[in-house]
Amino acid sequence: MNRIRMILACFLLAGASISSAQQKIQLNHDHSKMEKKQVLVEFSDENVAEAYENYAHLKNDLVGSNPGDAKKAAMMLGKALAKIEGVETALAVSTQIAETDDLQSQRKTFSQLSEAMEPIVRRSIKSGKIYKDFCPMAFNEGAYWLSSIEDIRNPYYGARMLNCGKVEEIIK
Repeated sequence: MNRIRMILACFLLAGASISSAQQKIQLNHDHSKMEKKQVLVEFSDENVAEAYENYAHLKNDLVGSNPGDAKKAAMMLGKALAKIEGVETALAVSTQIAETDDLQSQRKTFSQLSEAMEPIVRRSIKSGKIYKDFCPMAFNEGAYWLSSIEDIRNPYYGARMLNCGKVEEIIK
């Protein structure tokens, strides 16, 4: 009987920690709460603004470990990137993310997307700032991502290591 109680207690504790992690992710993905910390960014090209907005949605979907939503965000990002000249790499990588439901694959490819998006954002930012964040543990070599908030919300690990990383640079 005591063994059954211990097993039941373990399940309850595990459920509580999962629930806590999910609440953290939901808070991160709640756009109304995020806007309070988010710095408004203005771009000289409205197509780049649309692309960055979709990139941010994709990042948040990966933070929340939502591969279906990430797939949709990547499709929207691809549509936005198709309106911009000279962004073939970013377009190809966003298409790769949109073609899979595998979260780990999406996260790995997102690191390539972030590298491709950085010069697009840099050349078009008019005002505000974007944080270039870095996780040294991602994929055993480290990976970057772009964010509109200063707080770290790691798209490569989600709830497992939500705050792993640091602001490497502020793009203005």
